[in-house]
Amino acid sequence: MYLSIMQGTKFILLFCIFGLSAAIGLSISKSYENRVIELKEFKNILNIMKTKIKFTYEPLAEIFSQIAKNNQTNIEKIFAQMASRMDYCQVSEAWERSIQEADISITQEDKNILKSLGKLLGQTDVDGQISEIEVTDNFLDMQIEKAEEEKKKNQKMYKTLGVVIGLVFVIILY
Repeated sequence: MYLSIMQGTKFILLFCIFGLSAAIGLSISKSYENRVIELKEFKNILNIMKTKIKFTYEPLAEIFSQIAKNNQTNIEKIFAQMASRMDYCQVSEAWERSIQEADISITQEDKNILKSLGKLLGQTDVDGQISEIEVTDNFLDMQIEKAEEEKKKNQKMYKTLGVVIGLVFVIILY
């Protein structure tokens, strides 16, 4: 009886180890997919910003608030932070801090590209802001392309690696 309880506990622990290892692999692989999604979402939002700046002449705080209206995605939440920070700091500082502090899957290189846009937001005329958004948009196209290549290369590998490492631990501990 005691031996069967020990065996059952051992199998449960082995199953948990395998499940945890597989989940870690899936989590890492999911971050590659999330990066592509988040970069595309930033690209879409920049197009919305460009249109609003060009045609409505609304203040940036208002534009950020409108973008954050749904507040469903992590990117929209970043714009909600920007809008609230603009009550006590300049556009460039609100932009840069919100991008840097965001807990999203994009890399530091992606964040630096986005932060560079913040330096000119609200500092130049409409045409200057629009041209800077277009430059950032072009950089985002390159980053999206790189992110999709990394996703293709690494996503399957990390899923498989998580399962294989889990199996190795199960075999060793069994």
